[in-house]
Amino acid sequence: MASYVTQLNNYLQGQKIIHTLSWSESSVGPSHEIKWTVQCKVSGVVKGTGVADSKSAAKEEAARQALASYGF
Repeated sequence: MASYVTQLNNYLQGQKIIHTLSWSESSVGPSHEIKWTVQCKVSGVVKGTGVADSKSAAKEEAARQALASYGF
């Protein structure tokens, strides 16, 4: 199964709004216990926020939430 990020990209591309997708990321904590927060925004509106031990896992969670906001 494709990643949530890939699924989100494919959906937004099909809707012709892929150019409105943006990501913001931040981290807190020491390097050995870092927590990443990634926000997925479409047209400037936050559609999902993921928090995880890795940036990629946080991005996947944000994309999953964004897809859920579109009914997936």
